[in-house]
Amino acid sequence: MANEKPLFAPKQELKSDQDFELAMMHKEPIEAYQDRMRMRPISTIKSYNDHSVRIVDGTTIVRGSSRFFTLSEEDRLKYFTS
Repeated sequence: MANEKPLFAPKQELKSDQDFELAMMHKEPIEAYQDRMRMRPISTIKSYNDHSVRIVDGTTIVRGSSRFFTLSEEDRLKYFTS
């Protein structure tokens, strides 16, 4: 189990429906950006469709104008230890 390949690379952009589905199923923490500004605190995906992504706090973010990334290794460590 220690040699298991991670599901996502650090700072991987989620683009396809499959990426969003896997992130939602595995409760992968994500960051949502519009231009270079982070839209919300680090969170997990509750649901998604072709046009938007809903995160667990209830916020709906438009997919076409935003970018979604997994956490860097450093941010991931901070997220899971706090």
